[in-house]
Amino acid sequence: MNKIKILIVEDESIIALNLKETLLDLGYEPCGIAPNKCKTMKILEKGIIPDLILMDIYLKGPTTGIELAKELKNIIPTTPVVFLTANSEVATIKKASETFAYGYILKPYKKSNLHAAIEIALKKSAEDNAKIKKLEAVENVNKTLLHQLELNNEQRSRTIQLKYGYLFDKEKEILYYGDEPVKLTTKETKIIKYLCDSPGHNVSQEQLEYAIWQDEPAGYAAFRSVLFRLRNKVHKDLISNQNNTGYKIELF
Repeated sequence: MNKIKILIVEDESIIALNLKETLLDLGYEPCGIAPNKCKTMKILEKGIIPDLILMDIYLKGPTTGIELAKELKNIIPTTPVVFLTANSEVATIKKASETFAYGYILKPYKKSNLHAAIEIALKKSAEDNAKIKKLEAVENVNKTLLHQLELNNEQRSRTIQLKYGYLFDKEKEILYYGDEPVKLTTKETKIIKYLCDSPGHNVSQEQLEYAIWQDEPAGYAAFRSVLFRLRNKVHKDLISNQNNTGYKIELF
């Protein structure tokens, strides 16, 4: 069974290291320590997607923990944030609640309180995400079906209906979510197009790299960066990793 991955965003190194040791003792997998926004984004760009983030409210630097949590909500919307704070003032808690945080832990924390806060946040987040996913899937499948009905026979032959309400127009090289086009870069579109050339089948990373860069592959890190940005623009399960042997796009 895969361990729960937790990202620690804390600018006090001693506290961060203590948190890491505590998480290991509790059976979690600390997947990184970041003291600020810049380091947090670098971790995410490596393709590391945490199951939960422990976030200090008062980070040093231009971006506070509250501001960073709001930004991350747009990048990894399904990942819950639990705030760490030494301040129990109502105004601070109220401001942090605007980020839809899933919990608060006062410093210095107790191991049992940390464990309880993490488990409650994971459970509540999973329930919320399941409800959202179900509603979005129904809404966008309906939009996709309506969109397909509006297409003529010639247009239908050039489209591929994908899961979660997505439709790919092979001729125009446009990915639709419901009836709205998804804004993709040229490289991101090439990945979608190549996967749709073999719908439902495994495509190796090397094949995808060649599709993007032809005879001048940019390397693993560059590929992961493009894929990371793409997967943040679509449903997280639309493109699945096949046991680290390649990738597959899911058909409807």
